[in-house]
Amino acid sequence: MLVFTLLLWIGCAETPEHAALKRADSLLDQGQIPAAFEVVNGYLRQHPTSTALLQMRVVLLVRADQPEVALHAAQSIPAGRAFLSGLLRHHDAVVRANAAKLIASHPVPSDFHELILAVEDPDPTVRRYSAHALGELKNPGALKPLFRLLADDNWFVRAETASALGKIGDARSVGWLIQLLPDPDGYVRYSAINALHELASASTQASLKHGLACARPEQEFGIAVALAKLQDPLALRPLTAAAHDKDADLRRQAAEALSECGQAEATNVLNVLLRDSDVNVRNEAAAGLEKLKNEDPGHSVVVNRRTVADQRHNTN
Repeated sequence: MLVFTLLLWIGCAETPEHAALKRADSLLDQGQIPAAFEVVNGYLRQHPTSTALLQMRVVLLVRADQPEVALHAAQSIPAGRAFLSGLLRHHDAVVRANAAKLIASHPVPSDFHELILAVEDPDPTVRRYSAHALGELKNPGALKPLFRLLADDNWFVRAETASALGKIGDARSVGWLIQLLPDPDGYVRYSAINALHELASASTQASLKHGLACARPEQEFGIAVALAKLQDPLALRPLTAAAHDKDADLRRQAAEALSECGQAEATNVLNVLLRDSDVNVRNEAAAGLEKLKNEDPGHSVVVNRRTVADQRHNTN
């Protein structure tokens, strides 16, 4: 009985590797990152092939927000990429957030499963960067989780999700993005408009036109920007209305979209915007008229050349 107890105790005794790992993890929990590095590096000097401590070093580098060094360190350990994406489930919120940022800047297809789980993380930074990474991966399998994020409480998450849907490029996103256009946050609205613009193609034109027919007033401009890319004449009315809006940035965006419209009537609106009170609007209108002229020299583009010249002089 005594022999059995002794063997059991020996088998369960803490190894130096486990002790170092446990100590480093405790220091991490206390926020004592330099001290945790000392423990890890001290053990690795004696045991440079310890997978457990090499992994812990990656955790600390991520926690210390040293992304490039962490990525290099992860690549030097067995199954390093899987370990790195697994940090999206780490108990430390800062580790998860920094891991999400790192993965978002260097996403690979094998990260996909962990990123799908991470969009449910309680930390909005993790959700935001996970959405960004999924957009970079362009896997349509992410659509349903991303659609849910469009109702997120955090405006940055909603904006990043809209951008991700634009990058994935799936026509099923059109209706969801149209619903986001009245969002109370301006950056979210801007991201949704840009995403719709990215999605604009022959395959989505019918959906965009249907959306415009059913749209509330606050949705019309974003849909029109996308239709302008397709040179659809239905874009002209909402863009003309926006060109007279009191919001200068909206007028500037309208001028930018009108330059894509391919409609002769757009030049009339752009000529009006050449006299706008806002310099950015005037610059965009001048650039738009020049673009229309250069893209189709034979097209009847009526440009008030003196007004353009005056605008350039005033800007300089």
